[in-house]
Amino acid sequence: MFNLHEQLLKLQEDEVEINSDFTFDGIDTTIAKRALNGIIDKLVVNGQNVNDADTFGTLQCFARDLPAIEPKMVARGLDMLVAGFDNDVKSVHTVLSTPGHDPTQHAESLDRYAFLFQWIIERGESVVSQFRTAAGTVEKARGRKRRGGVSVAGATGSGATIAEVVPGWKDKVADLYSVLQQLLQLPLGRIWNSVPERDTFIGVFTRIAHKTMENPAYVRDSDFQHVMFDVLCLWLQSFNGLYGLVTMITQNLQHYEHLCESMAALVQMAYDKYEGTQLADEVLRDIAAKSFSSTHDKAGPKNAARFLIKLSQLAPRALLRQMGLLIRHLDSEAHIMRSAMVDVVGHLTLYLASQEEQTDIVKNQIGEYFDIIEQRFMDSHFLVRAKVLQVCQFVCSGQAKFPKRRPKLIALIISRLEDKASNVRKHAIRALTMLLETHPFSLDGAELATEQLEARLQKISDELADLAKATPMQSPDMAQAAKKLPKDVDSDDEDEADNAKDGNESGDADADADEDDDGATATAANSNDFGNAGLSPEMAAKAMHLQFQQRYYRDALYFVYQLQEAQPLLLQLLGSTSKSEVMEAMDFFVAAVRFRVDGAQEGIRRMSHLIWIPPTGGSSGGGSAEGGASEEARGVRAKLIDSYMQLYLTPSERLGAAQSTSLITRNLISLTFGATLAELTSLEELIRTLMEENRISQAVVNKLRSVYGYTHKTLPPAQRRGAIIILGMLAQARRSIVTDDIDLYLRIGLGEYGREDLALSKYTCMILQCLGASRSRRPGAVAASVDDQEVRRLPMNSPIFDGLQRIIEHPRRDPEWFPAAEQALNTIYALGDKPDALAVRLVRDQARLVQDLVRISKGDGGRTDNDDNDSDAMDVDEAASIGTGARKLVDPWDLSRLLFMVGHIAIKEIVLLESIEAELKRRRSDDSEPRRKKRASPKSKGTRGRGRGKGRAKEMPVDSDDEEDDELNQIAGSTEDEIGDIMSAIRERELLFGESKSLLALFGPLLVHVCKNLGKFNDRLLTVHATAALAKFMCISSTFCEQNLPLLLTLLQRAKSPIIRANISIALGDIAVCFNNLIGENVHYLYGPLHDADTKVKKTTLMVLTHLILNGMVKVKGQLGEMAKCLEDKDQRVADMARLFFSELSTKDNAVYNNLPDIISSLSMGAGAVNEESFGRIMKFLFEFIKEKDRQTENVVEKLCQRFRNTTDARQCRDIAYCMALLPFKSERSVRRLLDGLSSFQDKLAQDAVHKYFVEIVAKNRSQSAIKQEVKTLMDEFESKLKEARAKAIGEDEDDSEALAAGEGVASMQLQSAQQSDVDMGEEDEDEDL
Repeated sequence: MFNLHEQLLKLQEDEVEINSDFTFDGIDTTIAKRALNGIIDKLVVNGQNVNDADTFGTLQCFARDLPAIEPKMVARGLDMLVAGFDNDVKSVHTVLSTPGHDPTQHAESLDRYAFLFQWIIERGESVVSQFRTAAGTVEKARGRKRRGGVSVAGATGSGATIAEVVPGWKDKVADLYSVLQQLLQLPLGRIWNSVPERDTFIGVFTRIAHKTMENPAYVRDSDFQHVMFDVLCLWLQSFNGLYGLVTMITQNLQHYEHLCESMAALVQMAYDKYEGTQLADEVLRDIAAKSFSSTHDKAGPKNAARFLIKLSQLAPRALLRQMGLLIRHLDSEAHIMRSAMVDVVGHLTLYLASQEEQTDIVKNQIGEYFDIIEQRFMDSHFLVRAKVLQVCQFVCSGQAKFPKRRPKLIALIISRLEDKASNVRKHAIRALTMLLETHPFSLDGAELATEQLEARLQKISDELADLAKATPMQSPDMAQAAKKLPKDVDSDDEDEADNAKDGNESGDADADADEDDDGATATAANSNDFGNAGLSPEMAAKAMHLQFQQRYYRDALYFVYQLQEAQPLLLQLLGSTSKSEVMEAMDFFVAAVRFRVDGAQEGIRRMSHLIWIPPTGGSSGGGSAEGGASEEARGVRAKLIDSYMQLYLTPSERLGAAQSTSLITRNLISLTFGATLAELTSLEELIRTLMEENRISQAVVNKLRSVYGYTHKTLPPAQRRGAIIILGMLAQARRSIVTDDIDLYLRIGLGEYGREDLALSKYTCMILQCLGASRSRRPGAVAASVDDQEVRRLPMNSPIFDGLQRIIEHPRRDPEWFPAAEQALNTIYALGDKPDALAVRLVRDQARLVQDLVRISKGDGGRTDNDDNDSDAMDVDEAASIGTGARKLVDPWDLSRLLFMVGHIAIKEIVLLESIEAELKRRRSDDSEPRRKKRASPKSKGTRGRGRGKGRAKEMPVDSDDEEDDELNQIAGSTEDEIGDIMSAIRERELLFGESKSLLALFGPLLVHVCKNLGKFNDRLLTVHATAALAKFMCISSTFCEQNLPLLLTLLQRAKSPIIRANISIALGDIAVCFNNLIGENVHYLYGPLHDADTKVKKTTLMVLTHLILNGMVKVKGQLGEMAKCLEDKDQRVADMARLFFSELSTKDNAVYNNLPDIISSLSMGAGAVNEESFGRIMKFLFEFIKEKDRQTENVVEKLCQRFRNTTDARQCRDIAYCMALLPFKSERSVRRLLDGLSSFQDKLAQDAVHKYFVEIVAKNRSQSAIKQEVKTLMDEFESKLKEARAKAIGEDEDDSEALAAGEGVASMQLQSAQQSDVDMGEEDEDEDL
């Protein structure tokens, strides 16, 4: 008689007795197949043939030798057993349904099948690595793998499972459980005589199920999982398997991460299909009774959290029964459990809100769950706060809008926009976007324009006031209350926002009133409304309708005001270094513009600056980090382009082709309205990118041309300007936009319309410059396209230059003349083959308009006798024009124009010389042998000499014939060094010192004279352009620069005009680039304007210094302290720029660390020292850049100890001790240096502040969990010596020192406890500098 229990025990002890000498190990495959076929024939005929001794013995051998059998034969054997088991189960079913048969005769055969299944399946799962095949052995010997994964020799080494090795294994096991499912539906009590025997049989298959579930491959198959779970649920339902199943689930949750969600599906199936409420209760009670800790057990809380979240999605009713017990995990030490409970609360809220019957109990429960969500916004761990925001997203995106809860939720979400964790900020932006997209205010097409909402609210309030006056029972106070405007909502109680009306998604206020009678009652009872007593039914219904509409528009406006409150923070987040934050902020502004939220357009403008993010990583490094940065940048750029396409360039489906083109054209032109220069520059790069990607059609280009050239009726100037601006941006990518219709630009922009609107002519000049080389501002931009490289300069008799000359000589007194003339000169030098000839003519014509010019420039010699003695000569009153007491020699407007022109021409001459030099060097490198022979021929007759002062070289066109090449060769020399020397000589000695042959040389003395006598030339426009022109002249020649640098520095200090001071700051930056040796001696002047009273001057200077220092053009020699002071500037923009500067500087060769001593000295000593509060904030920011480097920390400790030794000033001692306290002291060497340096500051410990900082160092060190024992020992030694030194410093006796030590110990423990209460933010991303 076969006893299943005994045999299982023997199997467990590996003592199974096999009554057969047959073996599958080492025999021929044919013999093995023959043996299996014989058994198959028997079991197919009758499943009970397994009771045959020979058959059962052979099957036992099969199970024993399983690893030695071919995988295909294993599959065949398992299939044979399942088929036999199926036949036996069918026989059992027949016996049980036929009276007079004894079903117990099948008990032995079923037990034998169960025994074989457990042996084969468990052995197969356990020893899969031992499987082999003959083919696999050969492959292993040959060292190659077999295709298809059949060979275990190649697969097992990489963690292959039995399901991957044996073909069809998983399907055979699924078939087994399908058969078992049929068996468990039969009355098994009639087959086995005792319950233990039956339970032993069932227990075999539950153990097999437990074993197979350990393999993730089975769980991923939903069909397999469903069949197995059905068997387990039948065990639970019919055979008292509750506690066994509970044990299985709890063990799986404890040990197997991949089974968390599967166990939730099992509980859900039992709860819904098999009335297994008790199973869910027991499992949830077990979880509720546990205490989780993230420190000691990370897998436990993680698995339980995943189980609860999945169960809340699948079976929320099961969780609701035990929420009273589970809610304790909201206070769990493990943040994972707190996060999971927040997720569970969110899903339960959605479930309760979806119930058709909304009883008071359900409403109260929803309210309690919302209270929990709101409380968790202040959780100590950033992951929990992020989960709360995710819960808000899916809760508010359902059908239920929860209008009474939305205002407070939005306020809490906005507060998280300033969270320290990047992940929290990202989800806060996403939640705010979701609340905007799902807002319930859809009566007016879901648009949220403030002006429109306020107008409609005012209209409704007036109607209510009229209705109140018409009602005899209403007092005047009621009528006045009915006109209350929405801005008063902010001062009301929170109930004002909570009483928002439900069901607005229907778009009908009447329907809303019918849906929510309670809301109607609450609204009518509000103090801002009036009762309906004394009104007819029709008037009462109208009053109720108006009251609901009033409430609707008040709530809508309050929602809009909340969004507007969040927009400044979101604008800052557009500059975050985190890709995810930036992209979420972009999504918000796109949605806000779509809903017409006021102020959202500013965000769209700011977004355009993101186009400058490089699309690829840097060229150096080449690691995964570079690749990650590249992907991040591409994501932001792609998001930006898609956003602009969605908002402005996507044709409307409701409009025809022509109307869609007009709409897109209007959208593009509107982008230019009110845009700043920076915004236009970024928009240009964005439009150029879109054009290069062919996302803007030719029809839009044609429409822009038609708007620009429209002359039939009066067109607003802004529209015509917008059209030419956009056309200029498009021309950066496609030059044919200019070349196809040049006459249009000459007729409009350089014609009558351009002379009337100088801004229009300025932008027309800019688009004409596209005929020359590309002026792309892309970072790391490559060479221009083929078309741009083949540019031929135009002859000076081209009508383009006639139009440009008319614009420059236009006599209109308009401040817009200066930017228009600047672009006109740029165009002349970009396109003309002899631009200097036209420039000379323009300067001479303008000079004739200036009276007594020769007498001032030559007669006075550019100097006056009292120049040096007149202390007020450089003082300029911005509000005044030329003084009445001074003799008016010239018209200041004409002189300003003249000085502006010569200054800008001087700069363009430098640019022209550099382009000629580059072209000559290029030609020199590309010369061929025939070209060299031609250069050996005599000079051409038409060659001009170098008598023009500026040199013939700079007048030659870029693309010239061979005669011109010969002339250039003779002038410029034959090597690149000679070319560079000649060009430098022209700049240095001819442009400004060419005697009578250099026109610019005539204006140098004039500029010096005007700048030395700014008080006499007391005209704001003149003085500004004179100083700017002088600065430009100084960039040409080092000799001229050296002569007049003292004058420029004096102007920087004494000029009253902030514009002049800002311009000089920029000029000093240019001079530092051109003639670094001259600035090196006066570098401190560069930092002076950082303390200027005018914010614009400070901001300009900070930008100049940032550029110079970060690009290595100026060496920092102890002046970084002046930059650090800007971190505490009252203007937030200056402070933000300073933070950005130091963040970038920290990446360049330890620059912050190397200059830290000088920064401390500058901030703590002397007349320029900052107060201690500002010092603390500045140093806390700067020390963040050296905390992660132990070696730097050690050196800083040593240097600070030396400072202690060399100072006796109490303020400096406190500052040095504070800096000490900012260091982390994680390494043994840093603590040892602190201990060794105790002698240098022990006499300073008498100061309470100094001593307090060193106590903080000890407490902070002890609060660190992952600190080495050696460090702890050294810190204990330092603490003891610190106490002794403190006692000695304050001169106390031994008893007093002991009392003091006890007090310090208590203070240290309190500080340590306070620091330990802070959340470990190790998993958090670093804070971004916005």
